[in-house]
Amino acid sequence: MEKHHAKNLPSVFFFLCYMLVNLMILHCRADLRRGYSLLQRGHRLEKRLITNLGGISFLDCVEECLRTNRCLSVNYFQPAHFCEVSFKKKDFVPRLYLAKTGWFYSERNDWDKEMISSCSQSNCRENEKCAPKAMGEYTCELSDCGVPMNEEYSLENVQDGDGIGITKRMHVTCLEGFEKQGSGLFICQTDGVWKRDLKCILSGCFQDNASRVLEKDIHNLNPNGKEYCKTHCSELGFYKYFGVENGNECFCGNTTQYMPERATGCDKPCTGNRDELCGGAWRIKIFTF
Repeated sequence: MEKHHAKNLPSVFFFLCYMLVNLMILHCRADLRRGYSLLQRGHRLEKRLITNLGGISFLDCVEECLRTNRCLSVNYFQPAHFCEVSFKKKDFVPRLYLAKTGWFYSERNDWDKEMISSCSQSNCRENEKCAPKAMGEYTCELSDCGVPMNEEYSLENVQDGDGIGITKRMHVTCLEGFEKQGSGLFICQTDGVWKRDLKCILSGCFQDNASRVLEKDIHNLNPNGKEYCKTHCSELGFYKYFGVENGNECFCGNTTQYMPERATGCDKPCTGNRDELCGGAWRIKIFTF
């Protein structure tokens, strides 16, 4: 048994030497001068985190970004060797780019892709990162759940330390005009799917205009009212919203064409149903199915 292990020692030693030589060649081939010259000292981009890592060097932090497809920039806190990998860069959200002592900020495109060897040519998807293997091979691993964005969500409540990476959490809220139901806590599960505790309800009286909040088509109903309009839209297909306006008008829609302002004036009696109010002149009363 001891002889068998002894025979394997040269091959193990050769493999380790091979990896060390390739690592040295990699850093010799990669041009780091541009990245260092564009390094932003004393700044940090906040609240647009994918993930964070402690106890690593600055160059390892840059490599983590280059291997993570959604990464656009990094923050690095030198005193604690702490790395933050971000899905935005400062030009996209300048209000979140702040002066912070001890921090360094750098962008993905400032660095030579040769730093990540075989991963520089990977075909990993947007929500994956490349994990290098021996002999120029690599695998793709899930990196995040994606940015929780749609017409209803707002990232204004995101807290420092929130992220979209696997096992990370994020505090999301509803855009103005939507009623919030739930805590707003999103948790990124290991399968790359968000576990969400948030529902944004578009409901109430809103100002309309010629662009129409829900749709261009006007359905004139007689009688009209909440249940009449709801039934009419259900018969036409699957819709997310419906609304009544100007007494006789009914609208259906899955999205809002623009974000309407809340208003008063939804006080016109419904046509053929005077017990209900059906919006008003350029005032639509919206409901969610």
